[in-house]
Amino acid sequence: MKLSKRLLASLCLLAVTSVQGQDLLTVFDLALQQDPALREARQQLESVRESRPQALSLLLPSLSLGGSAGYTDRDIVRGSNEGREDFSDYGLSLRLRQPVFRRDLWLQLDQTDNQIAKAEADYANAELALMGRVINVYFDILAKQDDLTVSIAQTEANSRQLEQARQRFDVGLIAITDVHEAQAAYDSARADQIFRENEVDNAWEALFQIVGPYPKEIAKLGEELPLTPPEPANINEWANSAVQQNYAVIAAMNAAEGLRKQIEVTRSGHYPTLELQAAYGIDRTNADLGSDVNAREIGLELNVPLYQGGGVTSRVRQAQYDYEAAREVLDRERRSVNADIRNAYRGVISSISRVHALKATMVSSKSALDSTQAGYEVGTRTLVDVLTVQSQMFDATRNYLSSRYQYIINAALLKQRASILSREDIVGINGWLNQ
Repeated sequence: MKLSKRLLASLCLLAVTSVQGQDLLTVFDLALQQDPALREARQQLESVRESRPQALSLLLPSLSLGGSAGYTDRDIVRGSNEGREDFSDYGLSLRLRQPVFRRDLWLQLDQTDNQIAKAEADYANAELALMGRVINVYFDILAKQDDLTVSIAQTEANSRQLEQARQRFDVGLIAITDVHEAQAAYDSARADQIFRENEVDNAWEALFQIVGPYPKEIAKLGEELPLTPPEPANINEWANSAVQQNYAVIAAMNAAEGLRKQIEVTRSGHYPTLELQAAYGIDRTNADLGSDVNAREIGLELNVPLYQGGGVTSRVRQAQYDYEAAREVLDRERRSVNADIRNAYRGVISSISRVHALKATMVSSKSALDSTQAGYEVGTRTLVDVLTVQSQMFDATRNYLSSRYQYIINAALLKQRASILSREDIVGINGWLNQ
């Protein structure tokens, strides 16, 4: 009836040792190549970077070549030249346009700096998000596998309880109700095991979404896990620093600044424009009364807006509303980052305490199970008591193993929201795995 005294240690050992697969760093390097979200962000960044040469091109000279050719066949039915006439003609022209004063184009060129800065911040944020997703998915798989390991052990333990209960009932030592209790506990554990098996498969699917097809073998977390509190050990310093350097905040700042400049771009509709124009053209014809012409032109074209139906004024107001909305988005992002950093900081601290507390709970629950089993042997405790305490022991084991992963995830989330999570951090976490 009594469980092995090494059951608890065996569960923890099984959770940290298994067939070795690829480690966290290998998975992350593969994700950098295969993750569709990061590749999409990269293409979006390259697309936005093209906005600057496009804006610059509007300030540079534009040169165009044009040509025409035609054939005319006509009958003159009245006049001094009655009769039939046919001739051909062609022409070539070369035109040059150079903006001399275009306030809107210069402002648009300056505006592209903010657009590119926003895109770069968005891409950097996408890289951080990938790191966070890989860490979450990796350790979620390990957590689900540990849950399954504990569930299998619980099923086997309840199976032994059921077998021993039947043997005791056969010799008249216990009532049939004890057998029914043991059967119910076994059936419940078996159902939980099936659920845990499905959860493991679901966790692997989350990884496949990032890296594509992948062998279902990854390195386990080692038994020794350094529980290091955040440095600096001041939640306000973390929050203040994050609000300044978080990539989402930087992206929102550049978005707002770009829309502020858009107000002036739109207001430029009230300003005059001045362009230099030059052209050279030739026209040739073989008509009897036609002339061959070589033409050269150069001049300045001034356009002064006087009245445009109020459209420019309306667009300026619209741009001002867009800018104010962007400022609200920036303020919201700052508040969100501040709250996330504080929650993540407290999450790391509480995770450390939780790991220590659950480790003690796991040991004490094993002692409680031994005591309850001893009481059952002498008739002072019931089988229901044994099954209840045994279930509590397995729950404590599962919670302890899960808390170790949660500490790693919370520590990574804290650095991610502060925009300081890096490959070196992944290398450090990777060192905690069984190599």
